[in-house]
Amino acid sequence: MSSLRKTIITRTTLLLAVVGLLATATSFGLVAYEMNKFLDAQLQEIAVNVGPGDRSDAGPLLESEDEDQLVVRIWDRSGKLVHQAGPSIDIPWQQISGLSDVTVAGQDWRVYRWSHAQHDIQIAQAWSARHEIALHAATGAALPLLLAIPLVWAVLGWSINRTMAGLQRLSTEIGQRSVDAQEPLQPVGVPAEVAPLIVAIDKLVDRHHSALEAQRRFVADAAHELRTPLAALQIQAENLIAAELPGQTRELADELRDGVRRASHLASQLLEMARTEGASVQKRDDIDLAALAASLLADFYPLAEARNIQLAMTAETPRTIRGDRDAVGKLIGILLDNAIRYSASSGSVELRIIDDIKTCVLEIIDEGPGIPEDAMPFIYDRFFRAAPQGVEGTGLGLAIAKSTADRHGFRLTHQNRTSPTGIIARIQFAD
Repeated sequence: MSSLRKTIITRTTLLLAVVGLLATATSFGLVAYEMNKFLDAQLQEIAVNVGPGDRSDAGPLLESEDEDQLVVRIWDRSGKLVHQAGPSIDIPWQQISGLSDVTVAGQDWRVYRWSHAQHDIQIAQAWSARHEIALHAATGAALPLLLAIPLVWAVLGWSINRTMAGLQRLSTEIGQRSVDAQEPLQPVGVPAEVAPLIVAIDKLVDRHHSALEAQRRFVADAAHELRTPLAALQIQAENLIAAELPGQTRELADELRDGVRRASHLASQLLEMARTEGASVQKRDDIDLAALAASLLADFYPLAEARNIQLAMTAETPRTIRGDRDAVGKLIGILLDNAIRYSASSGSVELRIIDDIKTCVLEIIDEGPGIPEDAMPFIYDRFFRAAPQGVEGTGLGLAIAKSTADRHGFRLTHQNRTSPTGIIARIQFAD
């Protein structure tokens, strides 16, 4: 586990050290070149002008720019010009001995005047020659720093990407974990500064898991405890109906029996939800989808016959899927139960298995009233019912079916039919 701060500081320091060495070398090279050229010209000027006389016989001279040449003027005591060299620029005689500045013809000059017993000497040098040396020094220092900016971006980007790769892996791991996962996160390849955050996430997950488990236990225990008294009430209601009762009392007893039956069904669904919602798939069986669907249709045949509904099944090719056999059976059973209960009497329910090699889809098509479009986004919410008032239900069936599909990685959708009316419930199985 490496430190993000240490990694960035170390690599940035190394980069700046390299850039500093490069800037030093570049500045030294440029300034040395310009300074050597300038000083070579000065050596030549001094040698040629060391005394009065004509320099035409001085031999071959170095090539030099005008601004690098000195303007040399020597007068004798009578004021006669006895020697001149350099550019033909008339630099006026300076009244003050030593160094001074003067501007001639729009150009600045640095002038040195010196007098002795025989001669008065004045030498001038253009300020532009000195500025050129300073400019080369500044360019030599700045150019590597400017070129280092994209290098700094590249190095920092590379360092951050390498460091953040561990965070990306950790983020993917967190996104793929189920709510039942109890093993702690592995902070491998992540910055040391992030380690406290990972520990805090682990503690939060533990607290969330404990709260979720407590909620499940409460719902399961409550539903389980309700089943026994409800079963007893169901028996007593059946015994009451079997007795000799007047007409109105029998109607009240029938309503009591139906209410107890609905309450028992609700308790069973609550218990099923507590067992399945949010839990991971504990086992994976090889399931013959066509055989499972045929078995479920046989189980629902009495209910369909009582409502005078025709059941049909078409399966293109045998298909084997992976999942919890009991859970997948309950998922398909919930959809079949809804299709039969919501279909009009004398209607039909068709179960189709479509397999095009790339994907496998199971469809259950009914001839019921359909679902209002504004209610469609909420049909998988717990206790939400979009069914007509005459159809019994608790609003938990599709919530349980959706939870089961999500746990297996299946895709459950519902779609209204246009002609005739009804619903197409579709399960797209994972490859």
